[in-house]
Amino acid sequence: MTLEIDRGVVIFLDVLGVSKYTEAAQFLDFLCEMKKMRIRAQYVWDKWKDKFEQEGVTLPEPKIAIFQDSIVICFSDKVEKDNTLQNFFAAQNWLMAVYVVAIEKGLFFRGALSIGEYIYNEFDGGIAVLGLPVVDAFKHERKGNWIGVIQTDLFQKQYMNALNNYATVNRMKLDDVIKGRNPFYVKYDVPIKKENDDYGTAEYYVVNWPTIWKGIGMDKLRKMLTDAQDAADENDKKKYENTLKFVKYCEDHQFFLQ
Repeated sequence: MTLEIDRGVVIFLDVLGVSKYTEAAQFLDFLCEMKKMRIRAQYVWDKWKDKFEQEGVTLPEPKIAIFQDSIVICFSDKVEKDNTLQNFFAAQNWLMAVYVVAIEKGLFFRGALSIGEYIYNEFDGGIAVLGLPVVDAFKHERKGNWIGVIQTDLFQKQYMNALNNYATVNRMKLDDVIKGRNPFYVKYDVPIKKENDDYGTAEYYVVNWPTIWKGIGMDKLRKMLTDAQDAADENDKKKYENTLKFVKYCEDHQFFLQ
């Protein structure tokens, strides 16, 4: 068996609410939805891939692994080594679309994006995903006290470097490049859980997943979040409340696709 080291974007997502399950049937239903989620995620990717290929852009194919109530997605940069920016946009577009599919099926994710070298290996009976960006994304995912996806510090540094390179090559101002790439990633004071079990906020660039709901229905999104909040245990209710605030923030600041 030959193992290869890849480099690219790694996303770690964790589903909220599983801890409240008490019956085996609930876990069975959840597992069925998670297995379907991989198929739905691939379907979403195929649609986005076709869209970008029509515009002459080749995006890296995601590799998706499911571990209990978590999903790890890897985007290798093998396709275009010198175009890391495409990896960032592949991840953001895929995530925004997947959030729609997931929420409509009652799956609410919090997560984080990282980047770097990793090993993704499929073998008889399982999948292994190892590497610094996996650990980095996992640690940052645990901080979030909401439903959303943040850029880790490592990811943000690489993201800003990619934007700087793009600005230089195209003779543009960095601020103009950033504005042109909005509303995909937005800067936000994310509600977090600190190491001492205290709560606060920290500023991160985050995936602006609510933007895609403008064409579907913001009222529908709010109702789904509110219904889920009502059904959640006390430990998770605040996460939904914080998410509703983020949705309103995006609305108030017009962070939506035109």
